[in-house]
Amino acid sequence: MYLPDGGATNLLGALALLVGSRMRAAVTGPAGAGGALAEALVVLKDQPGVTAEWLRQVLGLTQPGAAHLVRRLREQGWLERRPGPDARSRALHLTPAGVAAARDVLRAREEVLADLLAPLDAEQREQLAGIARTLLRHEVTDRRSLAYLCRLCDRAHCPACPVHAGLREEP
Repeated sequence: MYLPDGGATNLLGALALLVGSRMRAAVTGPAGAGGALAEALVVLKDQPGVTAEWLRQVLGLTQPGAAHLVRRLREQGWLERRPGPDARSRALHLTPAGVAAARDVLRAREEVLADLLAPLDAEQREQLAGIARTLLRHEVTDRRSLAYLCRLCDRAHCPACPVHAGLREEP
């Protein structure tokens, strides 16, 4: 069967599923659950003091889902709520144990991604990074979409974030 794009769409789709499933499996161990719990740890590590409403929007949760997530983080001893910027809001901050759990999540993520990249040589890795920069830099429309795309990123490894650069380039 002839595919006009050389199969690029199918390959990208398959690669996205592979990367997503491997990352999800990797971060489930340290967080004790996959998905939003691990993502919340990383988001709160890098952006302390956000509200549950902001976290809900970034992670794409319902209001009851966000309340349940905050409760689970508190029950694990990973989160504390402090007074927020106004009388009605509460700022979310990780405890030292929460910061350690976030670091464990990021370490597991890093290991699985390094394993996926292992077959590539240095030139191929740079090509992949360039392609990813091009695709990602145009996907950010505001700070919330930036936080969504980078919700499992280890920001210490990406000081010149190309996703954030795309946001700064917007008129």
